[in-house]
Amino acid sequence: MVIIGLLTGYAVGNLIPSRGFNLFEKSIVGDTKLEVRLVLDNGAPLSRIEVDIGEKSGPPAKGGIAVTDENGIAAFSVIPGNYVVYFNTVSFPKNLIIPENDINVQVRENILNIKTIILKTK
Repeated sequence: MVIIGLLTGYAVGNLIPSRGFNLFEKSIVGDTKLEVRLVLDNGAPLSRIEVDIGEKSGPPAKGGIAVTDENGIAAFSVIPGNYVVYFNTVSFPKNLIIPENDINVQVRENILNIKTIILKTK
């Protein structure tokens, strides 16, 4: 009986890839577009900054991490819903002030959702 269980586990483990397959992993990946634009208070775009989104602050769900491009835009493809925009405090630029309050954004279907966040230097 134990041998049958081991063989079944081995077969299932090799036939069904477990990588990227987790029943408990939360995902917000979808087809609705959200652009989070980061700019300084003088209007200059901020590039290479990690932007996280999720239903709440904390470890981001799959699809909840993007990095701003040269235009200061972090692009997401998510399911419609209400999200909080927040930042990775470890990689956030030391010369900028991290917003203290939650930054809420509602992502609606069939439109390009845009949220601009103005950051200040220390």
